[in-house]
Amino acid sequence: MSGIAGTYVPRPHFGSRYQTVIPAPLETVWTAWRTMEQPGGEGWGPVVRALFALRGWLGRWKNGRDQASMTENGLRSGFLLLAEDAPREIVRGIVGQWWTMGAANGRPDVTDARAFAAFDEPGYAKATFSMRFTPDPATGGTKVVTETRVLCLDDTARRAMGRYWRLIRPFSGLVRLLMLRRLRQRALG
Repeated sequence: MSGIAGTYVPRPHFGSRYQTVIPAPLETVWTAWRTMEQPGGEGWGPVVRALFALRGWLGRWKNGRDQASMTENGLRSGFLLLAEDAPREIVRGIVGQWWTMGAANGRPDVTDARAFAAFDEPGYAKATFSMRFTPDPATGGTKVVTETRVLCLDDTARRAMGRYWRLIRPFSGLVRLLMLRRLRQRALG
């Protein structure tokens, strides 16, 4: 089930989904997530920051020294808030050409949910990142699901994204798992 993210990327070409159950009430887990997301806050942890630094370095190496580094804070701020149903779900989105490794991480002209939904320029892809929080009756805790959905806007973008996805999917998955672990620590801390 894709939740609200499915309204923005109903049939993704690429995606991933990770989940955990945290033995804490939904409101506590939601608050921990919102705290982690704050700019300048503790973020998703040192390993995640190191992975983003490596990606930034690869982008500068591939595209020249003038390319900006994609940091964890930069990634979070580059994703638009598309929808929020507090304390149950938050969906962010971005339009880009990530396979260029830093040459096009986001479209500055896509500034809100309406522009994101309407964007259909060939050569690009649209991605959503969502977090869903639901009570888990079996444990009394909170089930947390993170989902990434990517829709490519033409065959050229899909082929390029496919090559890129094969390369980064393990690292993207690691980021999601570490993020969920950090959320667990924060919620139970």
